[in-house]
Amino acid sequence: MEKSYSQLVIFYYVADFMSFTKAANHLNCSKAHISKQVTDLERLVGSALLHRNTRSIKLTFAGEALFKHAESIIHELQFVENTVNSLQNKAQGTLRITSPKGYADYLLAPNLSRFLEKYPDISLEMKHCGDLLDLVKEKIDVAIRITHEPPLDKVAKRLGSDRMVICASKKYLEQYGQPKTPKQLHEHHCLVYSSERSIDHWPFYDEDTPITIAVKSRVFSNSVPVLLEAVLNGQGIARLPQFVINEDINNGKLYTLLSDFNPPDTPIYAIFTQSRIIPPKIHAFIQFLEEIHSGL
Repeated sequence: MEKSYSQLVIFYYVADFMSFTKAANHLNCSKAHISKQVTDLERLVGSALLHRNTRSIKLTFAGEALFKHAESIIHELQFVENTVNSLQNKAQGTLRITSPKGYADYLLAPNLSRFLEKYPDISLEMKHCGDLLDLVKEKIDVAIRITHEPPLDKVAKRLGSDRMVICASKKYLEQYGQPKTPKQLHEHHCLVYSSERSIDHWPFYDEDTPITIAVKSRVFSNSVPVLLEAVLNGQGIARLPQFVINEDINNGKLYTLLSDFNPPDTPIYAIFTQSRIIPPKIHAFIQFLEEIHSGL
């Protein structure tokens, strides 16, 4: 019984990943062991479960039926495990998270050591991604997203807001002057963030009316560090997230401009899948994120 259960778990991950290699890596065992266990399970149930060739695998009809049952059993066991862990109140295991790169570089990275020291039984896997991945398919525990429209089929915990700030260095302002209205940006060198060359329009609000200003870009990059270095060195006016430039504003290296014309802030959410019980590792990470944002 114990052996057949182990074979069922192995088959489930092979079918889930559609790969013997990925299943072996996930279960921390050899590919040969994985293959043998699946073959033994096929012999036990008396039917082929997988169509194999050198490039890919596919589920047979019997394999699809068994996969659905295995998925239900394993999810129920994971629920039991989460319940036990919650009762023990012990945050542990691998925590898989994804976030925009700028958020990871300027908010997560400086604080992660504090989180890891507090929770020594948690290990982290991080992906930088601006798009909302399929959390279930990609096995993501928490996705951080900056958006006005969080997904309706997930739990979205609001952490704070992303405020985009127009800023420049003292060196630049002394040389070129300070714009008093968004339209005066036409007369200035601007440092534009985007991965698309055509997107060089900045949004503003003029007496509650949304307006868009086309700016003249001297530096155009999808790298926040590149733009930050350029604005600090007096190469132009930049539009950057406040959490990126807070320290430079506080120590007088950068000055905020046109703050009366700022558009509404964009909410920042921690997004995770619905669950009857939130695993302690996710609960601990959400609390950690809330602490970061409360200190901004």
